[in-house]
Amino acid sequence: MRSTVAAGIGTISIDRQAKRNALTPELCDALAATVARLDRDPAVRVIALTGAGADFSAGADIAELPRVLFDTGDQSARDGQAGDPPRSGAGVDHLTAADEAFGAARKPTVALVRGVCMGGGWQLASACDIVLSADDARIAITPALLGIVYPRRGVDRLVRTVGVDRAKYLLFSGARVSPADAERWGLVTAVIPAAQFTQAVAALLERIARNSQYSVHATKRLIDAGVRAQGQPVGDSRAPSKLDGDWEAVWSEMAGNPDLLAGRAAFLAGDTPVFPWEPPGQR
Repeated sequence: MRSTVAAGIGTISIDRQAKRNALTPELCDALAATVARLDRDPAVRVIALTGAGADFSAGADIAELPRVLFDTGDQSARDGQAGDPPRSGAGVDHLTAADEAFGAARKPTVALVRGVCMGGGWQLASACDIVLSADDARIAITPALLGIVYPRRGVDRLVRTVGVDRAKYLLFSGARVSPADAERWGLVTAVIPAAQFTQAVAALLERIARNSQYSVHATKRLIDAGVRAQGQPVGDSRAPSKLDGDWEAVWSEMAGNPDLLAGRAAFLAGDTPVFPWEPPGQR
């Protein structure tokens, strides 16, 4: 795995090209640690996840599959340590740990999908806020071809994204989905011709990086909170009231936030805005 920072864009590249960027426990843990580090880095405004070479990721390395999803090795040594991957009676799920780390990022995250994106590869991509796919992508969700059950976070997100019947179709069949169908069903946000992919995604990342980070962060936080509230049990009134409070807090502070002042002044003057707001707690 490699990571770089340039022009406000933090890029994470899964780099096991000989294995189609298949995921090992160590790679999943490195992805989780790296996205958390970039989320704290004041030089980073948007985080991109991509695969080195021709492919995004083939999912969990089949040779390492038991350790990726239910690692029981040296578990006693890890008990009680902060930041541990999720564990159950079946062991540690390193894929879900990486998924959760991307989901916890305060900064916007964008998955850049080319070539193979299968199984746990799609779960990682879908943990990002935006999934951009080249029209040469090969997408499939394949647990039924391996005799396993897809991780719960992946199943829950898939059902929210494509609906119950399509989720069952994808999980039961393991069938490959064309990029056009993936876009139509919501598995990816947009499909871009492969010849234009690098240029198009660079333009989007640069646009997000120069936009108001106050607006981007507040909007991401509120949308994510709304999605979580929709998943609360029926009759649980705490989530809606918390969400209402979050919206009220943002609305009350918005009129005086420095990005609005800078953006409005630049618009009225016909200038390009330079937004001063930075996320608190960065180091």
